[in-house]
Amino acid sequence: MNIKRKKEIRKQFGAYLKKHREDVLRIGSVRQLSFLSNLDQSKLSKLEKGQIDFRFDTLIEIVATYKLKPKNLLGFDIIFLDKEAE
Repeated sequence: MNIKRKKEIRKQFGAYLKKHREDVLRIGSVRQLSFLSNLDQSKLSKLEKGQIDFRFDTLIEIVATYKLKPKNLLGFDIIFLDKEAE
């Protein structure tokens, strides 16, 4: 998988996190969410914009912060993976 595709998937993941924050958690801003978590506002903002590649430890923090069930962690379709399988 090339770098461009990985960046697009990070953006999709970030959009998923933002939608989850707004629609499920009913939290309007990353600042507000940062007060309830171990992740700072800057990192949350970058995650939701798909701007950073993160480590597994951060993934664990994301699950806790966004109150995601591990099986719902990737709650969006990764279009690129389907195309690569062809």
